[in-house]
Amino acid sequence: MLTYIFLQCSFMDHLPMALALCLLPFLLGWLAGYLFHNVGGMKGQINSLTTSNGELNTKVSSLTGETTDLRVQLSQRDAELERLNEVLRKSKSDLMLCESERMALREQLNNAGSGGSAKVAKAAAAATILFAGSKYKMDDLKIVEGIGPKIADLLNKEGINTWKQLSETAAETISGILHAAGPNFQIHDPGTWPHQARLADEGKWDELKKLQDELKGGK
Repeated sequence: MLTYIFLQCSFMDHLPMALALCLLPFLLGWLAGYLFHNVGGMKGQINSLTTSNGELNTKVSSLTGETTDLRVQLSQRDAELERLNEVLRKSKSDLMLCESERMALREQLNNAGSGGSAKVAKAAAAATILFAGSKYKMDDLKIVEGIGPKIADLLNKEGINTWKQLSETAAETISGILHAAGPNFQIHDPGTWPHQARLADEGKWDELKKLQDELKGGK
């Protein structure tokens, strides 16, 4: 009887441990399964995100290429627009120049019919042209970059009255005239003046305009 009671008490004392030993493998197995299931799900999400990231990178690369192409096309369009604007400005200048020449010729013809060659010469002298946005009379020396009213008067006094005469005058001779006139005239460099005058005398307005755009104060 005592032995039975002893065994029963011993069994009751070890029951919690026995239950714990039985439940522990179950809990460990459940936890392992749970973690395995979650790791698999996370791997699936990682694969999905990796695929999405690759697709986004592809789209970004495609959009970057399209943006570059659009920028190139925009630059080309801007250059073409600038070229067309330049053609338009030149056409307007040529049109106004032709209109001025037409009016001058008409005036010459009218004067020739009523007064002879003297009036023709006078009409030719009074004819005006439009150059670089300004009106000039024929043989006006001020059309040359670097020549103002005072220098034009100075050259006229020295017998240089026409573009042709100026074009045939050496730059050294013009420089001597300027130096003789005093300090206010000595600062000017007439190196290009004969060449500019020749272009004007020959009616090469585009070449003259291009040359003057490259000059600063006639230099």
